[in-house]
Amino acid sequence: MKILHREASNTLERTELWTVQPDGYDQKYLITITRPSLPVQRPHGLLLTDGNYVAGTAMQLLYFLEIGNLAPSNVVVSIGFPLDNPVPPMVARNQDLTPSAWPEWDASYGRILGLSCPPSGNCDRFRTFIIDELKPAIDAEFGVDPGEWTLAGHSLGGLFTTHTLLSAPHAFKRYFAVGSSFWWHKPLMFDLARTFATSTEERDISVYLGVGDKESWEGLREEWGELLETPNWKEYLELMQNPDLVRDNDAMAAILATCPGMRVKAETYTNETHGTAPFVAMSQGIRWLYGK
Repeated sequence: MKILHREASNTLERTELWTVQPDGYDQKYLITITRPSLPVQRPHGLLLTDGNYVAGTAMQLLYFLEIGNLAPSNVVVSIGFPLDNPVPPMVARNQDLTPSAWPEWDASYGRILGLSCPPSGNCDRFRTFIIDELKPAIDAEFGVDPGEWTLAGHSLGGLFTTHTLLSAPHAFKRYFAVGSSFWWHKPLMFDLARTFATSTEERDISVYLGVGDKESWEGLREEWGELLETPNWKEYLELMQNPDLVRDNDAMAAILATCPGMRVKAETYTNETHGTAPFVAMSQGIRWLYGK
C-alpha cells in the first residue's frame, strides 16, 4: 500500500486523513484515522466501511463511550473515497462490498440513481487490501493490538462485514453489521453461513447484527410508498426478491449462534428505518461487543 498523501484534519480532532493506493489494483481510498482521546499502550482498532458517511459520527461516539468507560480506547479507521473520485461513493462502494458479480443489479441500481455503477463482486480483493496492507500499516503507526480489531458496516457494508466473518473469521475479533444486504444473490450468504457453522472449531469471536423494525418488507413499502410502483423500482425489488431485512437478520443470527465459542446477538430497533438504524446500532452494538 502506498500512502500518497497524509494530513491532519482541520475539522476532526486527533484525526489524520490518508489517501492511499492498494498494491494490487487501481483505486484510491480516503482513510480517516482518529486516535483515542486517552492514550494507551495498545489501543483496540475499529474499522468501518463507508467512511464518507460515518467517519465523524464514529469518532465522536467512540469518544463518549471511551470517556464513559463503555468501551476501551480505539483507533477509529473509516475507509471511504476521495471527493475527486470519478465515481460517487454511493456507487463506488458497490464494487468493494459485494461477494459476487451481479450485472443485472448493477444496471438496475444505476437506473434508480441515474448513475453508471461499476461492476460488483470484488470484495475479496478489498478484504485482502484491508487485512494484508491497511491493518498492518495502522498497527505499526498507531500501536494497535493486532488481536483486538472490530469490523463494522451498514447495508452493503454489513454484507461485507458478515462475508468477511465467513471467509476470514480470525481477521477480526468482533463483527458489527447493521441493515445487512443478505438478499444479495440470496441464498448465497445463508449457504455460506450454514457451511461455516458445520465447523467444530472453537472461535473466540463476537458478532452483533442490528436492524430497524421498518426494514421489513412491509416497512420498506411504507417508507418508499409510491416509488415502489415505478418501473425502475419494481425491477430493482424483484431482483432482490422483495427483501425483508428483519427476517434475514434473525435468520443469519440463528445460524451463527450454533457456532462453537461464538457470541452472537441480533437486535431490532423500534421505529427505525434503513437510514436511521445505524445511529442507534452504533452505540448499542459497540457497547454489547465490549460487554457493556
